[in-house]
Amino acid sequence: MKDDLHNRKPLVVKLSAGLLAAALGASAVLSPVEAAGGGSSNAAGTAPAEEAVEQEEFSPVLSSEKPVVADVPVNNTPNRIITTINGDTSTEMAFNWYTSDLFEDAKVWVSKSGNFDDTLEFDAEAAEVTSSYAERDANGNYIFAEVKEDEPVEDSSGEPVINGYYTDEQAHGDEWMSGDYGHIELTDVTEYSYKAQAEGLEPNSTYYYQVGSEAGGISETGTFKTSGEKGDPFKFVHYTDTQNAFWNENVRNEASYGANTLMNALETAGDADFVLHTGDVVETAEVEDEWVDLFEQSRPYFMQAAMAVASGNHDEYALNYGDEPLTEKFNEHVNVPVANDKIDGGSYYSFDYNGVHFVTLNTNDNKESDDNPEGKAIGEEQMQWITEDVEEARANGAEWIVLNYHKPLYSKSYHSLQDEDVQKVREELTALIDELDIDLALQGHDHVISRTHSLTHVPTEENFSNAEVEDVETFVGDNGVEYMEDPDGTVYVLPNTGGTKEYDDVYSKGLDHLHEVRPDLNWMTEEDMDYYNSLFGFGGQPQETDAFSDSHSNNRDSSSQNFAIYEVEDDEMIVSMYQLEGDFMLGEERTVELVDQFGIQNGDE
Repeated sequence: MKDDLHNRKPLVVKLSAGLLAAALGASAVLSPVEAAGGGSSNAAGTAPAEEAVEQEEFSPVLSSEKPVVADVPVNNTPNRIITTINGDTSTEMAFNWYTSDLFEDAKVWVSKSGNFDDTLEFDAEAAEVTSSYAERDANGNYIFAEVKEDEPVEDSSGEPVINGYYTDEQAHGDEWMSGDYGHIELTDVTEYSYKAQAEGLEPNSTYYYQVGSEAGGISETGTFKTSGEKGDPFKFVHYTDTQNAFWNENVRNEASYGANTLMNALETAGDADFVLHTGDVVETAEVEDEWVDLFEQSRPYFMQAAMAVASGNHDEYALNYGDEPLTEKFNEHVNVPVANDKIDGGSYYSFDYNGVHFVTLNTNDNKESDDNPEGKAIGEEQMQWITEDVEEARANGAEWIVLNYHKPLYSKSYHSLQDEDVQKVREELTALIDELDIDLALQGHDHVISRTHSLTHVPTEENFSNAEVEDVETFVGDNGVEYMEDPDGTVYVLPNTGGTKEYDDVYSKGLDHLHEVRPDLNWMTEEDMDYYNSLFGFGGQPQETDAFSDSHSNNRDSSSQNFAIYEVEDDEMIVSMYQLEGDFMLGEERTVELVDQFGIQNGDE
């Protein structure tokens, strides 16, 4: 191990705009309508630069007549394809895809040779689902209505009073991009979600696959890897919060940034064994256009490696605030295990990879119930499952335990100390993490970059954060990486976002700023803020912007994305966080820079 990881050097990559466009391919600028076989779209990848930076107030020209609503195109070529870890990673792999019509002969074909002369066939199970698509015109533009704001805002039948209609062909500006759009209607369409499981595979092998049906269509070829023996070297990519918003699809396509982040992460890693996503795959789970856009923009990269995905709060959100969450949507799109048969805006599960035990939590498990009367981010049944699962993994010889989940316990923005459901479980969960000797906790939700020191638990009566920095011995390897030597605590990692939505690093701008932009945190003193900041070894707001000078705006204009690469071999791990810069939609050079790196050595060796 020491002759390998210790001698590896960090990688810095620069991509020209032309190379980037070629690498992304045509799919990087296709709207869901185009991806599904419909008409053209005013995609952001083709917009002139001067239009992309226009900032005047958005005031659409209204039409008294609603544009003709185009039909949702039929697409029976397998789409929304994702390969996911499910089961024994050395012998099994799972698949998920969609078609418009039902094909009862749907299968996945798996081959070691890549020529499919040694094909293994596995039947798929189809489930009829209802997908809700936002209304568009014949050109693929979304149709919005300007709703009357003065009384009365509803007519006698309870419908909103409409001033007029417009499409997003007119849309521009920060307010629009942040979500200040008009009323939009959804069209429900019956589709089919397919799930298949490949079994009996050979360990430590690269496989090629296709999904689909002879009666319908068959996909292009993708690849995945099976795991090997305990202690064998492997690496995985971690990114989060791709969270593409449908209303910006034709304005500044956010799904293309998620695709670009994953493309660069896989290129930088070189030979990643799988990809881990810590939630908020999309912005609004109910709007199927977002799932189509992200999956099709990311399709070349989703089909390069298997994925392990945690659900985020947005992955169950309805279009209209206050409507019931769509708790099944995440698992309709992602074929992951479901522990305790509990689907609730996602599911929790675990898997082993070369002796490392990964535990994916579901922080959408926050609905009040007999199991969870207080509405904690994690209910009692899941808490008990975590304990039993990790204890069993340790008994089976796991040397590393890695948690991955969406809502953070420690981050450089406000969610970690403000979200009510997280605060209700904070003391209990941090105590359990400490008791179970968790090595790493991989997070999402707050769109900032952060990495803590090794933290151990303290009760709330001692400190609000439930953490103190462990005094850990360190050493520098031959590769220049500083390693923590056999820490007892847990390192919490959050690699900003793979999308365009940025948050404020609220704890680094002084107490007055914190209290002004996040009044719910006005209980914090200067001493509290200093202590909380001391828990972090690295962190901040990657995007250079003045948007947060006097507010906590959820801006969606970032060209700074991040990802992390984890290299594991036997008793050592290296964690490297990288930052992407440059707006490729404006023709800027895209760069990849190593911004933080540390190592952990477990055990006495």
